[in-house]
Amino acid sequence: MSKLIKKFKGNNTSIGLVMWLFFLSMFFVFIPPSIFNKVGIVSLLVAFNPYAFIIALISGAFLFKELISRLFRIYSSKIACRKIITARLNMISSLDFEEKAILREFVIQKKNVLSLPLTEPAVANLLSAGVLESAFETQEIKGRSRLIKLSIAIDARHKLTHIVLGLPAGALTKDQAKTLKSARPSYARSNYIALRD
Repeated sequence: MSKLIKKFKGNNTSIGLVMWLFFLSMFFVFIPPSIFNKVGIVSLLVAFNPYAFIIALISGAFLFKELISRLFRIYSSKIACRKIITARLNMISSLDFEEKAILREFVIQKKNVLSLPLTEPAVANLLSAGVLESAFETQEIKGRSRLIKLSIAIDARHKLTHIVLGLPAGALTKDQAKTLKSARPSYARSNYIALRD
């Protein structure tokens, strides 16, 4: 019961007050009038009993609605989270050449955050699939190309291996370096970084 109360109350004072009102009214509804014989307020308790029942009914209905609403939000959140995970895995398993090139820039530049244009379809795809995410909770989207600071989502990082990104495990050969250089999107380079001396 204490866990349920904590779940309901949280930071919402109004729900806490309604809950206490519910328990108090239920107390007056179900307590035997004989207990108050010595106090001499039996008649007052009997007169108040119908009002206590109505208060208990209204507050109980409100709490039940709030419980259902919160359970639905939790369920919806879990469903949305599963959809994001599925979309992310599907995207990672079917990355195209440009999408891999964008993700490689994080490795090549050794940066956690890159300014990327939302107007580029590959960037938009990675963002919508949850592979990339906004690096900051609030930030200004700049310019006509709608530049935004993005980072690789934490949950996606362990899936983006060198093999997935098309990066060799060892040292680059001349042909590999040439191929990767030609594939680097110009909009993802903050400064030119040589792949091979």
